[in-house]
Amino acid sequence: MKAKILDKKIEIKYNKTLGVEKICYLVKLSLKDYILALPVDYKSYYVQREIVYNPYLDNLINTVLNEGHIPSIVLIVENLQHKTGSPDLEIKEFKILDGLQRTHRLKVIWDTIQLFNSILKTSKEILNYARIKISREYSKQINQIDSSSNILSKLIEYQRNHPDENLEDKFAKNFVWFEIWSGLDPDEEVQKMLILNAGHKPVKTKHQLELLFNNLIPIISKTSTPDFKLIKEKEISSIQHSKNRTIGHFHFSHIISAVLSYEAGKPVTTNINLIQKTQNEEFNDEEFDIKYDFDFFRTFIATIVKLDTVLYLTYKELGTQWLGREITLVGLFAASGKIAKEMDLSFPEICNVIDKRLIQKPEILDLPIFEKTRNGLDLSKVNIGNVNKTAVYQGLYDILTDKVNSKINWNIYFKVDVNENS
Repeated sequence: MKAKILDKKIEIKYNKTLGVEKICYLVKLSLKDYILALPVDYKSYYVQREIVYNPYLDNLINTVLNEGHIPSIVLIVENLQHKTGSPDLEIKEFKILDGLQRTHRLKVIWDTIQLFNSILKTSKEILNYARIKISREYSKQINQIDSSSNILSKLIEYQRNHPDENLEDKFAKNFVWFEIWSGLDPDEEVQKMLILNAGHKPVKTKHQLELLFNNLIPIISKTSTPDFKLIKEKEISSIQHSKNRTIGHFHFSHIISAVLSYEAGKPVTTNINLIQKTQNEEFNDEEFDIKYDFDFFRTFIATIVKLDTVLYLTYKELGTQWLGREITLVGLFAASGKIAKEMDLSFPEICNVIDKRLIQKPEILDLPIFEKTRNGLDLSKVNIGNVNKTAVYQGLYDILTDKVNSKINWNIYFKVDVNENS
């Protein structure tokens, strides 16, 4: 697509990482050209959130029909080439850094116009349909393009009142301003996305954490086995994942929290404070001196998959659900990290301890009593998140250090009176 250049700003003459200028162009482009140039996978850029429900954005159909202003959209273009002196910018491939929600609705409206036009070719009767009949007659076609009877009915109403107008012209004659960024490295793309989303509906904390550690995914993927699957917040929320988990499926944010807890030797809480800490130079201190390498994650994944398997064989769905909770992985590896520091053990050595104390003796965990004790807590008197995290961390520490060598008494770690829980 060809965009008209309105202005440009060179942020850095030379990006050492990529060997190119870091530059931003302000351009003007017709809605039609933009929508027709969208790549098939425009929603899959890892930096972006999932499509979310928003009643204001869902009413974008009114703006389109009135040819009103649509807020600017930010795109990333790699290896952008601009012919000196040319008033236009030729854009072949791009990623959406900010404006995915608007783009998705614009694409839906465009596709609904195409559906409407195809229906008109065979029958003019649709112009007289009420919204209820539209929904009943065309629900399948509407759902296939992720549209709604509301959008289609508004198009029909507009066409009925303006029979001589071509609805496609609402895209061809209107335009949007775009910021086109080139020369950003992956970390800079993430930082700009987080800045652009500040003040909007917040990006989920766990999704932010995943973005900041996105460089781990290629390493984890290389170490993966057929028994392991990585689940991201954008695909399934961590809460939903924990409730309906499949054996061998692990949430990416839980793995990050577990690894950070291992390095810290204590439980790490996934919250905005952690996100902010990862952005500070202090994050590189000894407390979080994590070694992101193939051998580490190969051992890590092999260990949690083996533990997952034996927990399922021993406890069925109860075991699968237990290991799917963030508090479990965090508690296990926080305790492991503390022991590794105390005994000067390497990561493979501490994983051998996990194998010996837990994987070979899963009955020591007594998960039915864990659930009974946990569910018996008075939620009005305790912070359930902190209590759970502390109980798992301290209980697993004692198991791994052989202070507990038979079934663990979870009442001790949840600080529950035995008589109260009987």
